[in-house]
Amino acid sequence: MPSRIARRPGPALLLPFLAALLSIAFALPARAWVEVHIAGDDVRLSIDRAGAATVEHKVTLKISGGPLRGLDIQGVDPDAQLDPGSYAVPFKAAEAGSLASATPVAIELLPPDTRPREDGTRRPAAMRARFDGKGLSRGVFVLFFRYRTDLMKRGLIRQDGPSSRVSWSGPIWDDGYDSARLTVALPAAPDEPRVDEPRAGEAASPDALPAPTTLSTLRRALDKDELELLRPYAPKSEPIRWAIRADARAFQPEPAAAKPGADALGRISDAAAGSPDRSRTLYVAAGVVLFALYSALVALKAREHERLARAAGALPRPLVPIPLAPRAALAGLALVAGVALELLLRDGTPGAALVAAATALAAHRTPRPERAAATLRRPGKWLPIAEAEAFREPPRARGVYLDVSTRAGKALLVALLAGLGAGVHAVAAASPYHAHLLALDATALLAIFCTGRLAELPADPAARPVAFLRDVARRVRRLRKAPAGAPAAAQELRVVGRLRIPDGSPDADELRLGLSPRVALPGFVGIEVGVVYAPGAGGAIGLPEVLLRVAPGSPCERAVEGLAKSGRSSRGRRPGERVLAFAPRLPTARMTAAIAAALVRAVSTPPAGATPTKPAGATRAPRPRKKAVSAAA
Repeated sequence: MPSRIARRPGPALLLPFLAALLSIAFALPARAWVEVHIAGDDVRLSIDRAGAATVEHKVTLKISGGPLRGLDIQGVDPDAQLDPGSYAVPFKAAEAGSLASATPVAIELLPPDTRPREDGTRRPAAMRARFDGKGLSRGVFVLFFRYRTDLMKRGLIRQDGPSSRVSWSGPIWDDGYDSARLTVALPAAPDEPRVDEPRAGEAASPDALPAPTTLSTLRRALDKDELELLRPYAPKSEPIRWAIRADARAFQPEPAAAKPGADALGRISDAAAGSPDRSRTLYVAAGVVLFALYSALVALKAREHERLARAAGALPRPLVPIPLAPRAALAGLALVAGVALELLLRDGTPGAALVAAATALAAHRTPRPERAAATLRRPGKWLPIAEAEAFREPPRARGVYLDVSTRAGKALLVALLAGLGAGVHAVAAASPYHAHLLALDATALLAIFCTGRLAELPADPAARPVAFLRDVARRVRRLRKAPAGAPAAAQELRVVGRLRIPDGSPDADELRLGLSPRVALPGFVGIEVGVVYAPGAGGAIGLPEVLLRVAPGSPCERAVEGLAKSGRSSRGRRPGERVLAFAPRLPTARMTAAIAAALVRAVSTPPAGATPTKPAGATRAPRPRKKAVSAAA
């Protein structure tokens, strides 16, 4: 048989393969397509007595593909003066009234197009909505924008006898939609407004709307009238013409009550209030006040924290380690610049970054002790102290006004937040988006009041555990129950405080809670509850322990042999003493009191045939804690 010879791929097979590789390597990215449909336009027209109007649009957009970068709106008022605060929000969030997912929108008027249309008419004015960033993705969104126009100057409000005719045309949308809505808010007048359509048995005016095409709903109040107009549909590529009849007295200025000798002063004040120079002066003055206030708060907080840290034997550590004078000045300057940029720019990112820098300049880290804690303490003596004297409330720190854990600090923080809330409320009327940015600037105040607190200072073992030990004593008394049939004396419990005074020092360096039943087993020495403190990120962490001291070989030691497996055994202060240390699963007063109460019951003189039980909440011997001195020492 002829042998089979393996064929190699020839040029005819390699050329298509190379062509496919080149097409993949040099392929241009596919351009995303986007399709927008207008599903509705809810318009509100608020007219004042001078004939000036504020036009608010809530346009529902249905976007396919995407992202949508911009949208041109044809047929807007030619004298439109755009207001800041435009945004786009998903439809579901708009129905819920939430702006958490709102996207800022930049609105700009397009230059007038002088080219005539096909029918010879002028092209209408147009504006462009630009969605910065990633744009709008696929879905349903609500676009909100607002501008001002003067209907009186444009001749759209004309007086006709006792009534005035108000006409206005909406934008031109390429897509028609159902249920076109317009709400007209007018100043209150004796005669109610109505849609300009001929009524039954009434001759129609030449420019009146054909009837019946508009449904109307009137809502009257003391200061304004609201007329809601509803059309069954909006035509394609045509503007919607609206017209109403209102009382002519709605557009007449109300006579002001004249005050003797105040006419000239009132005119000067009104002229100064509308002056751009006065507004600029007010803004500069507000910026100077904010700079001085925040810089002073940062400097005072640094001085206060340094004084308290030095008194506690620790080194203050600001988050930004630079000298105090430039740090306070930079913090005030960054806050003022950040707030100004948030209110002036459409994008709040640069301003928020400056506010974050001011927050970092005002914040403090946990102080560091000047010297590491020694593993061995100086010799000292333990002195019993009456419970009322040992566990009374320590005096409050004085001169601490910028710490949220003090009463003065809470009051001052609430006052400053109230001032910030007033500013947010004032800005919300003009721009909800900028009001939200201003509310988030409260972090600059929280950095002052919520960092460098008293709780972050190194703990004083003779004063810090007072409240904890007092709570433990209260809980032990409540849990103390003598066994059935025990004498009345067995139900009594002695509670004392124990202070350790180092040799050569007048101040105590540790406080413990001493517990002992009136009637105890032979060999019982005492029960002590102590707290050791380990350094943590937000300050010292208290770790309680319950110590049982017994004499070796005594009946009390034999009674607690079963409990010794749940604790840690060590030598006591005296040669003939043994210490069992128990740690709760969680460092809470409830679990610590449960262990102490169980130990008190175990060492009390039990009735005949009773056996001690394992204390609730006890755990196995805990692991050695780093940087913590054992309470058994």
